[in-house]
Amino acid sequence: MNPATPLTTRTAQADGAATAPLGRSTLTDLMRLLGHDTPEAPHLQRTASRIPVGLRRVAAGDHLMYMGAPSNALYFVCTGTFKIFRTDEDGYEQVLAFVGRREVLAFDALCMETHPTAATALEDATVYVIPKAELPALSRAAPALEQELRRAGSRALTRTRELVDVMAAVASEVRLARFLLQLSRQMAASGQSPRRFHLRMGRRDIASMLGVAHETVSRSFTALALARLIHVSDRDVEILDMDGLKAYSRSTRRSMDDLGAASSRRPLPQRGGAGKSTRLQTLAA
Repeated sequence: MNPATPLTTRTAQADGAATAPLGRSTLTDLMRLLGHDTPEAPHLQRTASRIPVGLRRVAAGDHLMYMGAPSNALYFVCTGTFKIFRTDEDGYEQVLAFVGRREVLAFDALCMETHPTAATALEDATVYVIPKAELPALSRAAPALEQELRRAGSRALTRTRELVDVMAAVASEVRLARFLLQLSRQMAASGQSPRRFHLRMGRRDIASMLGVAHETVSRSFTALALARLIHVSDRDVEILDMDGLKAYSRSTRRSMDDLGAASSRRPLPQRGGAGKSTRLQTLAA
């Protein structure tokens, strides 16, 4: 396939993507998203600016790719958040990761014929679509793209390690603490606040990733809030004590009783003035 040929609807449908064309973008736009603003050699820069790249919209709740569907492309998240998951034969949905801006999706299928996982948009999102057959030509036109693909491979391994790290904890509160710290690092890496963020996923998705019941997720949020480590209002989370949350996450077996004892000895963090206490509202499903 000619690298200058726009991605066709047929290619997107073959990947199982319930998406709609959004408009015309170029390889230069994609590289800017990935943080590569430094001009390449003049002739490469001109070439990249002329190569169209598919930009597609995925509505909240729609699939970007289906588990078992043919794998024909990589996706670079421009806006929005996606849930990565797999579904067992009995219908159980296991959430594996949540990814956002600048992340690469479908890298785990780069050398496979079909997708081993599925991806659903948690909010209205857009993605750049790069057919696998075009990767060599695009990498020649923008050498920094090869660097990003190596980063994507490293990130895929990191996600696996992070999931193992979460599941290694026995106490559900510790699993949640580790998850929130991982999310904090992701937010920081994308240039957003590592302490205050809005959860795009509901408690059932979080429960699936943590391997606990969704009621347990609510109790764990309550425990961390009562310990004065976080503040939760609906899906808005604020980490009040980053050092304390990190210290608590390093244990694998600490219980809610441990949190209660620790909170009685810890000064109450102030939020917008003296005398205001940490409060918790129900996390949306």
